Parts: sequence; structure tokens; C-alpha cells
Amino acid sequence: MEKRFLDHLPAPVVCENGERRVVYTNRAFRRLFKPELAAEGVAKARFFELASRPDALFADATALTQRASELLTKREAGSVSGIILADGRELTCDYVPLFDGGAVTGHVWSFRDVSEVRREAMEDRQAREQSDAAIASRDAFLARMSHDLRSPLGVVLGAAQLLASGDASDEQRESLEAIFNAGQLLMQLIDDVLDYSKLRAGRFVLAPRVVDLWALLAEAASTLKSAASAKGLGFEHTIHPELPRWVRVDPARLRQLIMNIGANAVKYTDTGAVRIRAELSALQDGPALAVSVEDTGSGISKDTLPGLFDAYAQGPGHETRGTGLGLAITRELCDLMGGTVRVESTPGVGSTFAFSVHIEPARPSEARPARALPARRVDGDPAPRRARILVAEDNVFTQVILAKALERLGHSAEIAQNGLEVIDALGVADFDAVIMDCQMPLLDGYSATARLRELGYDQRALPIIALTASAVPGEREKCLRAGMNDYLTKPFTLAEVGATLERWVSSAPHAEPAELAPAAGPSNAAIDVERLSDLSGGDRAVLADVCAVFVEDMAARLDDLSRAADAEDAAALRRIAHLVAGSASNVGARTIESLARDVELERIRVSGVSAHVSELRIQLERVRGAMARLCASPG
Repeated sequence: MEKRFLDHLPAPVVCENGERRVVYTNRAFRRLFKPELAAEGVAKARFFELASRPDALFADATALTQRASELLTKREAGSVSGIILADGRELTCDYVPLFDGGAVTGHVWSFRDVSEVRREAMEDRQAREQSDAAIASRDAFLARMSHDLRSPLGVVLGAAQLLASGDASDEQRESLEAIFNAGQLLMQLIDDVLDYSKLRAGRFVLAPRVVDLWALLAEAASTLKSAASAKGLGFEHTIHPELPRWVRVDPARLRQLIMNIGANAVKYTDTGAVRIRAELSALQDGPALAVSVEDTGSGISKDTLPGLFDAYAQGPGHETRGTGLGLAITRELCDLMGGTVRVESTPGVGSTFAFSVHIEPARPSEARPARALPARRVDGDPAPRRARILVAEDNVFTQVILAKALERLGHSAEIAQNGLEVIDALGVADFDAVIMDCQMPLLDGYSATARLRELGYDQRALPIIALTASAVPGEREKCLRAGMNDYLTKPFTLAEVGATLERWVSSAPHAEPAELAPAAGPSNAAIDVERLSDLSGGDRAVLADVCAVFVEDMAARLDDLSRAADAEDAAALRRIAHLVAGSASNVGARTIESLARDVELERIRVSGVSAHVSELRIQLERVRGAMARLCASPG
């Protein structure tokens, strides 16, 4: 009965008597092992002695026999893993001793083929490693893309901001408005792609804090009301009195949710009104904020509704109105904030989008003190103090824009090319603050800041403001951990520079905002050399400065590139070519940019870079001539 039962087991089993002689093997065992190892009663052999023979099925029986001896000595059940057969399969052997009155009367050994399990585990591990590598590569790409886009766009918008704060004609102001409007759109598209990628990768981290919810809702509603009024639409917003005023929530992401849905309502409504309602609701894990946005727009068809929150989804006729990521981001953010989002719509009547997110009621005393906006200076006020600012930035064009922005704000600026120059400059002169680019050669902004703090320059005596083009999560925290006081993201605006300095430099001057609202994002990418006059907005001094700095800096960069090519230094070639391409992009020297990208992306062998540099010098001479003609042309 017992033998018939064992014969039907899928696991190979061999039984030995008290003297360790084989007395039984089941069918699975006989199928697995060679006949001479499996035959019952073959001289009543010990199985593990047969297993050690050179012609046996085991690749190496040493581990098996040694571990088996340990189990036999201990007289207790156990297992032996890592048994490799000659054909590559891996087994695990389980052992159970049989007792009769305290004496061992038999031994049962059963085997399990774990090859498939091991293979699946290895494949899973490899898949995880590949996935992690892909995510790391994507994060690196996002960081690089963010930096490469924001840096040159910051220069373009900074120049436009300077022009807007000056004496621009009506015609020039129209051009500036076009730059700002295009910049806002492009930055929104870039941010949508970055946000969605981070959300899908699980790398999006919320930053909840105690905020005045009513004020946040009113601020968002005010922005949407202005947009609605510009289209001749009615606008209403209601805050239910039961909704707690002070809550713990991520204010930036909540504002993003409201603006995503509210902006869509305004965008797709041509007549009628937009109505927003905020009230207290409940989710499974506690109280929630429920926001609904109702519009009288064209509505959405039933066929379109099911996929509306999918990435890159758009309704008919909306193909050119964006990336189709806004609602996908809304859904992902709602999930991340413990809530939901839904939509109801009737074609020709309108739509209602509603979302709910978890909130935690809080006390006003838990909120951070609000940072006041700079006060407007009036006649009779004491003249503001002129601050001395050290600008640490290796990009020549960002240097020019920052220096002119600081001059317009009433400050003076001195330039350092890297962190080492910052430390040297502070050793011989006093500065009221440092604007520190995070990515610089020789010594980057993080390391330079940490070194300055070690040298005794504390945060109150020497405010250090980070300047970065990175949009990846944790960048702000990284800057603050390094000892920086505050954070400016490229592209920055004149107002942002002024407001940031106002927080840290006592009695700092403040430039009145221009009539044109500062942009939140970049304009289109690189411009043509012939359009440099448009970039300067008619300010010939700015145009001449930009052209002169570009030509001088580019000539030096090409010399550096030539030396790196002679030394066959691939890392230096990539770094210098990146700087050349970025500078060329700023002024629209597209041929130079393209040639430099070939070197940066290693499309050109190191041995061929010298010839490439010669072509770059020819192109620089052509650009120099075009700039000279442009600067000399009548205004």
C-alpha cells in the first residue's frame, strides 16, 4: 500500500534501511536517475556512494554527500540545496529519518527539481534590473532634457523680461506678448511630459504642509476668472462653509489639479459660464476635499468619455490643443493623493469634472509663516540699499542676463565661472548674497556651498541662492541639504529674481513689475541669427553685448575643443561640445549647434574632431559677419 502510494508521487524518492542500504525507489526516482543508481537491491548499495561515481548523473556529488553526512550525524530532518546534475538541472533534496524506540531504522530522501523555479527567479531578477536601469536611464534623460531646454529658454525669456521692464513701444510689446504666450504654452507642454513620466515611474513625491485652503481655492479661482473674463464668459466659485479652512495637503499639486480641470473648462467653453464648487466630502481613509467644475462648453461624446483620462487622449477637434496629458496627470495625481476623478458630459450642453482628494484638518498655528511680497516703494521712503551680488555661472549668456537683471533691480553683480572662483572671490571681497549655479566645472554649486559653510559663512551672513535647470524630484531638497538658502529654477523671471533677493537681502531694492505679466515658461527653441534684433526688442546695447560676448566666448570654447581633440580626451570633448551647442542654441546659430551636437553625442570619432573644429571655426566666422552686419544696420 505504501509503495503503491510512493510510486504515484511526482517527486523522486529513495528509501534506505538502518544500515544505509537502498531498499526502495519510486518510479519518479527511476525516471530521473540512471538505472544502476535506481535499481532496488543492487548489492543493497548505499545510494550516495553510487552517486559519487564518475559515471553518475551528478555534476558534483561532493556537496550532496557532505551535507547528507551532517544530517545523518544530527539525526534530524533537513534539506540539501544546490545539487547540480550533469545536464545542468538543479535539485533540492529533503531528508527524513525514521525512528523506532529511539533508534534510527531507516532514511527517506526525496528530490525536488527547482531548475524552473530558479530560472524564473533569475528572469524576474534580470527583468527588475533591466526595469531599474530603464527607469534610471529615463530619469537621466529627463534631467538632461530639462536642463538643456530650460537653460537656453531662460536666456530668451530673461532677455524678454528685461525688455518688458523697460521702455518698449506698442509694437515691441506685442512681440513680447507673443514670446510670453508661446513660452507659457511650451513650458506647460514640457512640464506635462516631465510630470507624467515621473508619475508613471513612481518617482513623484508629495510635499504636504499646512495651508489656508480657502485662500488657495480663491487664488486659483481668481486666475481662472481672469481667463474666463478675457473670453467674455461668466464665472462663479463657491466654497462650502463646512469645508475646513486650514488643512494639511500638497498645495502645489492641489493647485495643479484645480488649474488642469478649470483651464480645460475655460478653454473649451465659447459661450456661457464656468462654475467651480468646493465642499467637504469623505473617502475611506477620512475627510476629503471635493471640487467640481461645470462648464457650458461643447460637451464630450459618449464614445470619447471612457478613454478621456488616458495619456495623449483628446476629443475630436482638439488634436492641436495640447499633448493630451493634462487629464492623465489629473487622474494620476488624484490616485497619489488618495482620491478619485470623474466626468459627466452631454454634447451641446456642457461637462462637469469632479475630483476628490484626501485632506487632513489642521490648526493655523501649524502653518509656516507666510513670506510677504515685496512692498511697493513710494515717494518719501528711504532709498533702497544697493546690494552686491556674486553670480556663479559658467554659461556666458546666463551671466549676461543675470547681470543685467540685477542691474535693473538696482544691484551690482560680479561673475565667477565655478565654485573655486566663488571661494576665491569671497576671500578678498564682501558680498550680500551669492546666486550659485548647481552644475559648474571644477567645483559645482553643491560642493562649493558645503565648503563655504564649513569655512564659517553661515546662512544668515551669506545667503546662497541655488540656480538650476533641473526639474527632477528632490532637487530643491538637495540644494537645501548642501546649505543653500533658496532656489531659482531656469528659466527665471525678473520678478522671481527680485522677490528671492528681497527675502534674503535686507532692504534690497525692488523693481516695479512690468505691465506685461512674467512668463511661467519658455518660448520656442533656438532663434535664427537674423532674428537677434527681435530678441533684443530694439535695444541695440543689449544686442551688441550679446553678440560680442557670444563671439568671444565661442572662440575660446573652440580652442578648448581643439586641445581636447589633440589630447583625445573624450570626456572633455563631450563637456565642451555641450557648452558650445548650448551657447549656439541661445543665439540661433543652428549650424554650429548641429556640428557641436555631433561631437557631444559621439557621432564623430575622436580622431575626426579636429577636422570638425575647423568647420566650426568657419561657421563662427560666418556668424560673426552676420552679427556685425546686424549690429551695424540702421535701427
